[in-house]
Amino acid sequence: MMKVHNSLELENKRLDDNVIALHHILSDKGIDYIVVKGQVVGSLYPKPHMRAPGDIDFYVPPKFFQNAVDALNEKWDVNLDGSRKKMHLAFKYNGNNFEMHRYLKYFPNKKRLKRFNDIIDRYPFDELSVSGTKIQTLNPTLSVFYTFVHLYGHFIELGVALRQLCDLTVLLHEQRERIDDELLLKLLKQFGYTRAFKAIGSIMVDQLGLPSADFPLQITSKDKRMGIRVLRLIWKHGNWGEYERSYNKSDKNFTYFIGKTYFRIYNQVLFFRLSPMENFTLLFSELPRKVKNQVHYFIHR
Repeated sequence: MMKVHNSLELENKRLDDNVIALHHILSDKGIDYIVVKGQVVGSLYPKPHMRAPGDIDFYVPPKFFQNAVDALNEKWDVNLDGSRKKMHLAFKYNGNNFEMHRYLKYFPNKKRLKRFNDIIDRYPFDELSVSGTKIQTLNPTLSVFYTFVHLYGHFIELGVALRQLCDLTVLLHEQRERIDDELLLKLLKQFGYTRAFKAIGSIMVDQLGLPSADFPLQITSKDKRMGIRVLRLIWKHGNWGEYERSYNKSDKNFTYFIGKTYFRIYNQVLFFRLSPMENFTLLFSELPRKVKNQVHYFIHR
């Protein structure tokens, strides 16, 4: 067990160092940015370096994006392409994966995409301390909203790890006094996520130990029943289905494609009531596009 703890600590310390290095590169050039999820949320844990680590995700507003590309190319020699067509630019540096986001969440509907981006840019950024250095991030209310939206998107389309629920639980508990409940509810209603948020909330309260006073909405027995169904699927497909698949994801073979397509349809129909607005778009717009692209790939590869 000690070896596991030591490896977690070493990986988290390396991630912290890389986040701090990123901060200095961008801030020294006067480039606005925010780091989301990952190490900034991890800093709120009672023992930050015991959290299972992941990638480093950060967002750069449009007017600074090319400047950030140039700065990282210069300092880290990562050869980034500033193409406007990509949601994010992925690269690896010092043993860690980075994603520099042009926008934080993709929506097939262009109006929803613009509305979400405008919200991210509208409110002042906040700061959290990562290994003693102040790192820019979303303010507590938007951090809860974005962390949930990201979590829920993975749950519906890919499967989600329990760690993502733990991150949201810690955010709600540690930032409770700084969260604007009225704004959070407004955003959830605006994007059609209120019922989904309450179902996930029931898991956090009933299973993960979040005090009910820390959850900003009233959870009903109906929410709890749906939460149990959500949790069952998380157990089955946790860590993006790593333990329940009989096929190899790295092969990207036809079996994998069929399995993930079935999983998406199953989720989006089963949990349609939780987020009708999003699931309708995914089922009748985004899913046909993905199927068409994948069929084209298998035919012409």
